[in-house]
Amino acid sequence: MASLAAGFHGVYPGAALSTHPGKQSAGCPRTFLDRNCNSKFANKCSFSWDLLPTSNNILAAAALTACTATAARHRVPLHGARGPRKARLFFGNGIYRQRPVASRKLTTAAAAGNASAASDVGAILLSAGVGKRMGANIPKQYLKLCGLEIALHSLDVFLQCGVGEIVIVCAEEWQSLFEEHVASAGVGQPVIKYSRGGKERQDSVQNGLAQLSTEYAAVHDAARPLVTTDEICKVIADARKYGAALLAVSTKATIKLAQDGPNGEAVVKTTPDRNTLWEAHTPQVIRADLLRQGFQNAMEQNLAVTDDVSLVESLGETVKLTEGEYTNIKVTTPEDISVAEAILGSRGYEGPS
Repeated sequence: MASLAAGFHGVYPGAALSTHPGKQSAGCPRTFLDRNCNSKFANKCSFSWDLLPTSNNILAAAALTACTATAARHRVPLHGARGPRKARLFFGNGIYRQRPVASRKLTTAAAAGNASAASDVGAILLSAGVGKRMGANIPKQYLKLCGLEIALHSLDVFLQCGVGEIVIVCAEEWQSLFEEHVASAGVGQPVIKYSRGGKERQDSVQNGLAQLSTEYAAVHDAARPLVTTDEICKVIADARKYGAALLAVSTKATIKLAQDGPNGEAVVKTTPDRNTLWEAHTPQVIRADLLRQGFQNAMEQNLAVTDDVSLVESLGETVKLTEGEYTNIKVTTPEDISVAEAILGSRGYEGPS
């Protein structure tokens, strides 16, 4: 790994680690008495990684994977990792004594505890896309992360949130995958319904919405398997207050608005203020009647949108930006698989039981 790490430095236990300032970081033990004892680490250093949106992104993903493995070996939580709270065991300086274990199945008690939390919300899980950029022979949402299909990771999070209904929008040949997974959960489940995809994303959402009977609709891309229950609860709370809300993160990169140059090539038109820009994630939670009004208006105005709250914006209604996590990535390209598995590993996920 170290021999391949062009552009990286700060090698730690055989892994090439980016040490550029301002990147994600985690504490690492430099010297310690015994990996299995309860003694506090004598000293600590830190390592960090950088996910590069360039030709080096595969290398960056591999480095992140190595960082995660190193952190796990030394019982060190990666910055931003959110393992199950009851599974966390800290001592003294905040280092993990043991790696957290993330359960993928709800206990009956946990399901009952969540049952009323979001019973007025119905989830629309969009899993009908093709995913051409992945270059796989099956849709990207059915590739596996740590032994479980991407779409099933997404489904599991909503099963844990206690939503009242889930409409899974998928092709007919994939419906049995969801049916078998839900049947294996073994606890009280929300009402599960199925719908088929449409020509465009908004058509798929409208097909799913037609099946919902809940007050609120939470639309989620199945290709975002890393969303957390905390994020979902936050965006639902904001939607109840404002009528519509979406998970989003403030943009880190400088964005250029393009226009056609003299010969049709892309040139810079202007540079928007980065402080006003947010990257839209899902779920996007909207009062169901408001979303239906948005679809009606889009049909009358012949509007095409790429996300759901845009329909509400077109009505002149307020949409709340709910700050989410940068880890809620959309798995779109092959290198995203490595990054997503590294994030799951940092949370203690050990594969389907």
